[in-house]
Amino acid sequence: MTDFNKYCQEAAEEELPDSEDEEDIGDEDTCSAQELAALFQHQYRPHDETGVSLQREYVLNLSADQGFTRIAAGLSSSAVHIYNLDAGAGKLANFSFLPPTDCPKPVSVCGVRFLDEGPHNVLVGTTDGYVRLYDLRLKGEQARFKYTQNEGIAPVPKSITCFDRNGNGRIICCGTEQFHNNSFLLFYDVRERRQMGVYCDSHEGDITSVRFHEQNPDLLATGSVDGLINIFDVKEADEDEALLNTFNTESSVGRLEWHKNVYDKDIISCITNTGDFKSYESEEGDEVASFERSYVTEAIRRKKAANFNLISAHNQEDGGVFLLAGTNFNKGEILRSVSVTSKKSLQPLANFQGNKQIVRDSLFDSKRGLLLTGGESGIVTVWTQESSGASVSSDKLKVKKEKKSRKQAPY
Repeated sequence: MTDFNKYCQEAAEEELPDSEDEEDIGDEDTCSAQELAALFQHQYRPHDETGVSLQREYVLNLSADQGFTRIAAGLSSSAVHIYNLDAGAGKLANFSFLPPTDCPKPVSVCGVRFLDEGPHNVLVGTTDGYVRLYDLRLKGEQARFKYTQNEGIAPVPKSITCFDRNGNGRIICCGTEQFHNNSFLLFYDVRERRQMGVYCDSHEGDITSVRFHEQNPDLLATGSVDGLINIFDVKEADEDEALLNTFNTESSVGRLEWHKNVYDKDIISCITNTGDFKSYESEEGDEVASFERSYVTEAIRRKKAANFNLISAHNQEDGGVFLLAGTNFNKGEILRSVSVTSKKSLQPLANFQGNKQIVRDSLFDSKRGLLLTGGESGIVTVWTQESSGASVSSDKLKVKKEKKSRKQAPY
């Protein structure tokens, strides 16, 4: 038995329920296996997998370069693994390792992003308040961005919760937790390595997601636990003038993504921290779709919404949007997707068989139909549509061993 297989077996044994009460929280499908196969007509299996370490580290964030040839996986230890992806073969190969932050207190990654169109420059955001720039062709970090207090500005927290870079790689925006009744959006100029400014009046809770539009480098969407999604034109230095639109989800915003509808209009989607899905036209403000947690649970043909886990919303090559969802029951073995077909309708799409973990983040390459997932068992998985001999065998799972143990809470 390989070290990685032994690790997975030990983790599974540790997580077995030790009381009848815990067994009672079990979950099951709402239809037979034959009905599932008929409904979810696309079947996916793991084509390649790699474990990031033997230290029970979570994969919290995934990012791909524009060509989908290089993958960055950010961990709960604040380390980052870089992989080369042979998209044609669906295989991962270790390329580089960015060590964890040297900090006396526990620090985790709050985001990883490739800076530009190429596969070399990677930004890593960590909860100690820094965004670090690495050039994978060189040794060590190349720049470090952290907010410096300006006179007349309210105190800014020393930690950040999320970040993104804009479409041309010139600007970084970081979101912070609420601090002294203020939540901050911090801006940096990447090329000049300088602090640009701050927005601090548009959110009243921890900022949980910031997402620049991929084609329009000046368009920014932000979300917060206050339930608001704000759309900004960051060309404007004044926050009131920069604010273009606001949507109230009446929930707590967890994750934002940009999409296009059939009329080429910009859509912003939101996964809430309560497992609901909502989307809006960013300019007109009309609601495009809204699905409660219980409805999406039914759509993936599971019984208990309490175990439900809505992970990501992805763009398809034909312009459609699908939701990746699963359950937290039994190490997250259930992983399925449904397509958004109308404002109030979801259609079963794909079933992902052989999942070994609760998934925390995912990437989708619409041109090749590849899905990548990372999660709480520290595994990065490449999923491909099922064909004969396509699934990965257990003796080929890989793991990168670390010499130093860094056990800590994954948050």
